[in-house]
Amino acid sequence: MKHFQRLLLLTLALAMGGGLGYLLLPDFEPVQMILFSAACLVLGEIFYQVDKYISKKKSS
Repeated sequence: MKHFQRLLLLTLALAMGGGLGYLLLPDFEPVQMILFSAACLVLGEIFYQVDKYISKKKSS
């Protein structure tokens, strides 16, 4: 079950990153690139914490 949850998390992360990229980066604008980078950093940390929780939950 842990592998399935992690696969779902990966799929969600890729879909969100792709969606944000599609919305924020249709053409080269520095402000939108900065927003995209900041969103990726924040979402990356969130997904990392969720993955850590999934791993810890299974090992406990």
